[in-house]
Amino acid sequence: FARDKVFHCSTKSSFLRLGPRFASRRKMKLFRATVFLLSSSAWAPPTPHAFGFQPSSPRIHHATLPKTTQEPHCAVQLHAVTSEQTASTTTMPDMQAYANGYKTVFNEISCKLCTPVQGELPKDLVGTYYRCGPAMFSAGSLPPPKTSLVKPKQPPVPDGVDPTRMVLHPFEGDGAVLAVTFHGDTKPDTTDADTADQVVDTNGKATVRFKYVRTNAFTNERKKGKKLYTGMESTRSMDNGIGNDLTLPFFRHHLLPGLNKLRKNTSNTRTVYFGKKLLSLWSGGLPYKLDSLALSTDGRSQLGGAIKREDSALGGKAAIDAARNRILFYGIDEDSGSSQLNLYEFNAKFQPIKENDGVVQVKLPGLAMVHDFAVTENYGIFVQPLVKVNGMQYMLSKEPGKTVALEESSLVHVVSRASSNNPGEIQSFQIPFDGFNEANLQLINAYEDRDGIIIFDAIRSDERTSSKGSSNNKWPWATSLENYKTMSTKKSLWRYQVHPRNGFISKDCIANEQIYFGVINSQKSGAMHRYIYAAIGATGEDVAPPQGIVKYDCKSNTQESWFPESYEFCGEPMYASGIGDTSEDAGYILSVLFNGKEEESEVVVLRADNISQGPIARIPLGMAVPHGNHGCFASGEEANWTYEEIERRAKLADKMESRGSMWNEVKSDFSGLGLRFDDMEEYFGDLM
Repeated sequence: FARDKVFHCSTKSSFLRLGPRFASRRKMKLFRATVFLLSSSAWAPPTPHAFGFQPSSPRIHHATLPKTTQEPHCAVQLHAVTSEQTASTTTMPDMQAYANGYKTVFNEISCKLCTPVQGELPKDLVGTYYRCGPAMFSAGSLPPPKTSLVKPKQPPVPDGVDPTRMVLHPFEGDGAVLAVTFHGDTKPDTTDADTADQVVDTNGKATVRFKYVRTNAFTNERKKGKKLYTGMESTRSMDNGIGNDLTLPFFRHHLLPGLNKLRKNTSNTRTVYFGKKLLSLWSGGLPYKLDSLALSTDGRSQLGGAIKREDSALGGKAAIDAARNRILFYGIDEDSGSSQLNLYEFNAKFQPIKENDGVVQVKLPGLAMVHDFAVTENYGIFVQPLVKVNGMQYMLSKEPGKTVALEESSLVHVVSRASSNNPGEIQSFQIPFDGFNEANLQLINAYEDRDGIIIFDAIRSDERTSSKGSSNNKWPWATSLENYKTMSTKKSLWRYQVHPRNGFISKDCIANEQIYFGVINSQKSGAMHRYIYAAIGATGEDVAPPQGIVKYDCKSNTQESWFPESYEFCGEPMYASGIGDTSEDAGYILSVLFNGKEEESEVVVLRADNISQGPIARIPLGMAVPHGNHGCFASGEEANWTYEEIERRAKLADKMESRGSMWNEVKSDFSGLGLRFDDMEEYFGDLM
């Protein structure tokens, strides 16, 4: 947009609110301000002050104005938003309890049957919940198999004992995956008299596994018993929070010898289950393929040959097109002058779609730092923050992330999918700058309305809110709220509308509470959704760690939430469909709750249509699962394995690893004997 044609206006955010929690259930009114552009000849409605209210979250239009000599006016229209919250015992989180959630897991779970200690598991909840996150903070500290011939040169050590083995940021811990299979109302098969006494009754129970992803870097450090890689630590210093939110895989462009080899794929960002395949993702490297039952690591995957180079950087997210049962990934080949975006599309069998060979490639300006994306029926939606880079400093610096500065505004790229009528076509729009920067938007969902307007909801970070203090990168992390604020930023929920025909973008703050991990019912992915579920902080609009669960109704402008005790912290909520679901919120919300007082974790199950009721079931896991990242739910039709099936696969995986002197070290889609069966299915699925 030409700068002399852009009119910019905004209102300060101010909520009329009663506090983050209530002694009893009550309602409060929030007021959303909508900003319009009017010519001076148009009537301007009265200001919100005339009604006795302060305007709430800003709605900003960025448009090319018609040629006129008249100055535009800013009019504000009020929308009432009702919020319901439930009782809680305290208003402040126990940060010492939260900090206990960043401790190394020294013992894995191969297969364990767990029973709820509170409530009962719904009979129609059938399938497997996967969640990924960092779990190894003292590098190389998982004991080797007892029967292994190769022993580490240094034994495992507890966190903090050897500072040289500690990662400098919790995001850099090696990834581990939690799997919880819900069996529903299953009855043990006792028809076979020979095996009847061996069948385990799983009715109302869940089968749990927890395994590290055996990445190449994880295996090397495990064998050596020391820290060998720096990961992305040179871009994160635990202060100035926006740097801690961004993933900057810049190492390939360095002139310093060997620096690129120090980059560590931790595979700790997200789990994806699609087409009967389970992947663990990380922003900046290849995904790892895992066994869906035992969680053993099969190896790095190039998605059946779709990714041509092993050093290609794949994004840490996959997007589902629920209507056509397809999955999409993206990757960025960065460069200082321009970057290439690769958008991959796969069918229900996890094979590249036939149209355009399942991939489109487009050029993006400058050094493209694309953190996330979403898909609609026809497009992939990407947000690119514009950056300033001193090329020479960047190529020579040991800390490349600190040589990059963000511009004020960001771009939205609308890329036509391989399956669309104009594959590879790109339209770019500038997001209006209002003091924030969309550098780290976490996209929840996107869709196209009947008028061709592209709408997407996202969690937005405000880097201005991060504390400027330093925590000197030493474990334990986040032991106080002040310390936590040095490694995080203010996050709120926003709706963006892209008007391709008119060439402008509007944005609207839906909720200003501190929120994380926004999700929807995956059956609405790529289509219009009504409900958003997220983790929420305990201090309202102030920065605080994720703790409770909130549900936003985008149609009625209402919300409801539930908070656990001050020493308990929920991670990402995950929508799990029940058998025979007929409405968007007829299923359940799953989340891993960490009890920092007892240092134990459990999976909580909430009704998606009644979040404020709290958990209807709580399943103790018998271990402390560290604070995690993103996960997925595989429905019962695809992931309803029996306990016996899981146990057999887990025992086989453990046996294979104990016999292998390399401890399951894997390098690529290919093994020494050629393609594995799974890879043959990826490459030659149509012929098998």
